[in-house]
Amino acid sequence: MLMSTRWWSVALLAAAMTGMAGSVTAEIVCASDEQQQQVRAYYATSPGVVPSIASRRLGLPEALLISALPAEQAVMTSGAAFYEVWAEMADWEQATFMIMKGLNVFEIVSPIGAGAPSQTSQYWNIEYVHPVRGHLRPDLYAGVAAVVLPREADGVTLRGVLVFDDAGDLVFGAFISGDGPPPPDSEIAKFDRVMAMIREKPALCRGS
Repeated sequence: MLMSTRWWSVALLAAAMTGMAGSVTAEIVCASDEQQQQVRAYYATSPGVVPSIASRRLGLPEALLISALPAEQAVMTSGAAFYEVWAEMADWEQATFMIMKGLNVFEIVSPIGAGAPSQTSQYWNIEYVHPVRGHLRPDLYAGVAAVVLPREADGVTLRGVLVFDDAGDLVFGAFISGDGPPPPDSEIAKFDRVMAMIREKPALCRGS
């Protein structure tokens, strides 16, 4: 009963907010040649660092940092592709969702639930069957990216899908690998399909 009450509280809040926010109008700022050199020099000495950490160390928006990476390591397209990308991720066995708020980092391990638009608001609701659940605003997402960041020294490769707002800041990321046990080849193949899908979309930035 408590879950139901909380859900309806959010639904009522969402309904009240309908029409208060518009769609994304600003474009993600892409890296200049100088910024590209800066980012690639950083990753040459610090391979495999999570983009959120690298962007803070360099003082750059995370989406801008992604746009500076080599095309074989990162691809990024418009946030309009979010729904298609999420659907393609639906058969991942699990992902580590990363959400940052200030200097706090939340990591939630969860399968990826189905989503559907609200009937009363602009929210897009994730079904309440997995640890990751909630109410999203994909109409405000400016970019969706996939990254593959290898760290040859120990054989670890970071693979993730990142979602950005129109300021170039991370909304959330979903990773299948990192410093933990490597994912099976079957899961890597699923990630590769998502990255290939994004690569086929119009790129937000030259060289991405």
